[in-house]
Amino acid sequence: MHILNYYFTPFAVILILLGILFSQPEPGVTYASFGILAAAFAANFWLGRNMYKFLRWSRHIRALTVWINMAVSAALFYLLVSYWAPMWLLFLTAPAASAMYMKKWQVFAVSLCSAAAMLGIYLYKGMAFAMSDAAGMTPGEAFSAAVSNTQLIGMAATQAVFIVFFSMFAAAMAEMIVKVRDSMR
Repeated sequence: MHILNYYFTPFAVILILLGILFSQPEPGVTYASFGILAAAFAANFWLGRNMYKFLRWSRHIRALTVWINMAVSAALFYLLVSYWAPMWLLFLTAPAASAMYMKKWQVFAVSLCSAAAMLGIYLYKGMAFAMSDAAGMTPGEAFSAAVSNTQLIGMAATQAVFIVFFSMFAAAMAEMIVKVRDSMR
């Protein structure tokens, strides 16, 4: 569990710092981003530290951690994607964490949920932008305007496919490492 805090939290901090440094969002967005990140770090640290106290519930705690991290990624992505495009990389954290201890079909499900959340936020932001740009636009017209940008749709689809493939790669690597470890006994 600590692997998430050792690798992905510093990555998220660096990603957010670079995004804030180079794009300079409003102070409220900056403070909210760091607040969400700090809360996620504290929750991950506490859950990882106390997992052995609740050994009977460890599988559920790990699953809870995955879903918390997916929600955190979605919140940070929602806040910062308008300022810093690489924020989509945060959606790799939950599936990568699940790849360490879940079955492949569960990793696949988590990665699909992660990719779907990212695509949903892109769609929502695109519709909101279209509706703010043209007064009196209906949600249907905003949806049509959002999906008519084929370059954005292609980019988002490529990112979503990468999330799924990377997650399955991480799951296969974790499975292979366990097999090699078990064969050496």
